[in-house]
Parts: sequence; structure tokens; C-alpha cells
Amino acid sequence: MEKITVVVGDIHGCLEEFKELLNLIQYKPSQMRLVSLGDMMDRGPDPVGVVRRVRSMGIETLKGNHEEKHVRWRKHEEKRAKDGTPNPMKQMSEADAAANAALTDQEMSWMRDLPLKLNLGNNWWAVHAGCEPTRTLAKQNPAQIMRVRYVDEQGRAVALGPTLDQPEGTVYWDTQWKGPESIIYGHCVHDLSTVRITNLVHDVFCIGIDTGCCFGGHLTAAFLEPDVTSFIQVKAKKKYYEGHGE
Repeated sequence: MEKITVVVGDIHGCLEEFKELLNLIQYKPSQMRLVSLGDMMDRGPDPVGVVRRVRSMGIETLKGNHEEKHVRWRKHEEKRAKDGTPNPMKQMSEADAAANAALTDQEMSWMRDLPLKLNLGNNWWAVHAGCEPTRTLAKQNPAQIMRVRYVDEQGRAVALGPTLDQPEGTVYWDTQWKGPESIIYGHCVHDLSTVRITNLVHDVFCIGIDTGCCFGGHLTAAFLEPDVTSFIQVKAKKKYYEGHGE
């Protein structure tokens, strides 16, 4: 029997909601291919627990920008301890720094080596954030596939400013993506309950399933079946983090 592909949005430390979702979807490794879109770390109450649960279960996982941040932070901190070189990164919060320190070298190496995209079959690909429409999927910028939100008229990524508002003259990347691949992604919370579905070209879809569990929204799982995509959600037990920013 062919496995059903199930994709889970950004968990962000919400371990209890993730456990509840696993029960709700009746996860069975023999019957399901389960994929996490990344951003296990930060914001929620137990990011280290999420990493350990996902890793121990052998769940296929993408590298999100928050995992990439923690890998870089550990590297700079190790260099600082070795030769006194200052860490050039923005200071982490006390909770994030504690989570970083709690991860073993093996867990950090595992996060470092996570893929940036996964082929889900039936022309579906999973990425953490999105794709620059000016590039093919095969030639996406590694930094942008983890971070892109808005693009200019040429389909090139435009960084968020200090206010985190949409930059002037930009559109969301999925409004220009014409495939040929269909993309399922996380990273950006468009709504705290409703997934975002965009379809510009016949048989080419973009589906955003980060529904902001850490912000008091929902943790969403998408069932990517050949003829229809359905969703199952778990409501956050509380609002763990303020705002929708980076």
C-alpha cells in the first residue's frame, strides 16, 4: 500500500500540540510519510523537546531559518570560547540561548545537515519559506528558500525592513510562482486558522500551512493525497509568543 504523505507546519516549541496532532492524525510510520517544514526552535515552551521528539521518530524534516540561526549561533559561540572572537550575531533571548546550550553536538549537527527541500511525489515539493519566481526550484538561493516572503516585479526576494512590514512595491512570492512544481511551505503566518492556497496555473499550487501555533493559532497537518488536499488542526493551548515577526 502506498503511504499517505502528511506535512506538518512550523511547530516552534509547541511539543504538547505536536503530540496531540500525532494522535489526531493516527500517525503510523508504516502507512504515512510524515514531513516537518522546519522551525522547530524558538517561541514555544519546549523547542529542545520538539527537536528530540522529531529526531527520535525519524521524521523527515526541513531546515528552517530558526534552525539555521541556532547552528550559526553555536558555531560563533564555540569560536568565542576558543579564541575570544566576538559573536557578531544579535544577542539571543535568555530562553533561546538556554535552548541552544541544551542541544548536544550530535543534535546540532543533525539540524545543520537538514535538507532545504524535499520531493513529496506527484509534483509536490516541500520547502520552509518559499521560492523566488525568477529562479527554477533547482537553482533557489539557500538563504531565500528558508526566508523569502516578498518579491519585486522581477521575482527577486526583498528583505523585510526594521518594522517587518511588507516592503513597498512587492508582492508575496506565491502570487508569481508558476511552477512547474507545486509547493507546500511554512514560515509565514497568513492566518491563525486558515491555510493559504494559491493556484495561478493549472495543476500548480502553493499551500502555506503555518497557522501560528506559537501565536495562539493552530498547528496544521496537510494530507497530500493525489486528488485532494485535506487538513487537520490542533488549537494552541495558549498564546506563547507575541506578534507575527521574524
